Amino acid sequence: MEASQATPCTSKPRLLLVDDSPALLAALARMLEPGHDVVQAASGAEGLQRLSDAGPFDVVISDEEMPGLQGTEFLSEVHRRAPATVGILLTGMADVSLAIRALHTGHVLRFLEKPCSQEALLAAVQDCVREHRRLLREREREGEGESARGALWEFNAALTSRIREQTQALFRLNRFLGDLNSAESLSQIAALAVDTLAAVLPERAVRIDLGSSLADLSASARVGGEFQGDRHVEEVVGSHGTVGLIVADTFCKGHRGFSRVQREALHAVASAIAVASHNVLRRVERDEAQQATIVALARLAEQRDNETGKHLERVSLYCRLIAEGLREDGQCTEQISDAWIDDLVRSAPLHDIGKVGIPDHILLKPAKLSPEEWAIMKRHTEIGARTLREVIREGSEQEFLRMSLEIAWCHHEKWDGSGYPRGLRGEDIPLCARILALADVYDALTTVRPYKDAWSHARAVEWVRQGAGEHFDPRVAQAFLSRHDRADFIRARLADTAEDLVGWMRAIARAG
Repeated sequence: MEASQATPCTSKPRLLLVDDSPALLAALARMLEPGHDVVQAASGAEGLQRLSDAGPFDVVISDEEMPGLQGTEFLSEVHRRAPATVGILLTGMADVSLAIRALHTGHVLRFLEKPCSQEALLAAVQDCVREHRRLLREREREGEGESARGALWEFNAALTSRIREQTQALFRLNRFLGDLNSAESLSQIAALAVDTLAAVLPERAVRIDLGSSLADLSASARVGGEFQGDRHVEEVVGSHGTVGLIVADTFCKGHRGFSRVQREALHAVASAIAVASHNVLRRVERDEAQQATIVALARLAEQRDNETGKHLERVSLYCRLIAEGLREDGQCTEQISDAWIDDLVRSAPLHDIGKVGIPDHILLKPAKLSPEEWAIMKRHTEIGARTLREVIREGSEQEFLRMSLEIAWCHHEKWDGSGYPRGLRGEDIPLCARILALADVYDALTTVRPYKDAWSHARAVEWVRQGAGEHFDPRVAQAFLSRHDRADFIRARLADTAEDLVGWMRAIARAG
């Protein structure tokens, strides 16, 4: 029931103070009692009771943080019961979002941060008293008839609805822009966009198609049911042309055309995903070019060794299999992200880049190395690390290069500390190097070398099983062993050919 708006016979403005702090209530009362009729309440519920028992009031001053009803909720209820009563919200936090909610949902005229000076408080109260009296005069002019009241409520409801629609659209689009910063693919962009439009365009069917022949990428996402009315098509146009379309219902059963806010939201989403899609496509092109350079560089080292280029591809795929397996098993999930796995796969081909510094007569020797030769061979880990460290120092700070350095330096370390070059033990060995170590050993065991035959997959799997906890990280070994059939598929699909073997023999002959 709405509280009466009749002003009692008093020359003093009537104020209701609401705060759960007795000390603050007393302080506010001392500042306001000269010249004001002040009533106090210790909670939102008590404040509503005071409004009913001792109202009406010109102004209600409420704290935001209270047990039970928060200040904005309390003032919203005060406005519902006594529309001419004007609200002031006190808070100890300078929070812009709270101020927006207070102004739009709490029907607050003034927003004051605690502690506030007596001068600021009195000025705010005076403004609110004037606004209260203006509202009373306005209500008197308009009359108290039901038709006028209904028209006013209808206007307020329409205005509130428009404000709510605009505010919700603004907040949702702002969150969408933040989410786009973390999108790494066209599929993620499309999914984020349809989620946003589902909130901004309720009960509408929306489909988003993105794609580019330039990077051979495409994605599609949709929300809502089947299209029932005319279609609105919004082009997603970037700096290099159209990269997609947004298709939405112009109207469907029970709905008229899009509002201005909805049309602007469609255009804003299209503009945002155009920029995000352009960035993804450029990143894919850059990554593909960069990966081609990496593989070419790695092949320079492999061409001097008794291994083929397929070794690089196999080892990279084994690394992906193990890393994804670890994550599926719930291991190292804080570290292993999609981006981390991609960096691992890109870094893997550089694991033996240091072999460019090893003499041919050692690198290509078909027999067992002497202790002196073996000491030189082991230096390839440090040569590789030093080379990549120089690349990073020159300004290439990409994450995959830092990972490449760790792999080149540490992929011959062993879990029990018996590896080289530094004798690292356990988790002191970078995870990327622990994964590469197993992938590299499995590939070496299952392929033909001039000095040995290829082991069977089953024999290599048993070797890995026996090496868990000694050579290999037990969790890495388990992730591989649980998926060894997939490793066998990779091995068979990318097996070396007779031509590869002839190439090895020629390289050895050249080394003489």
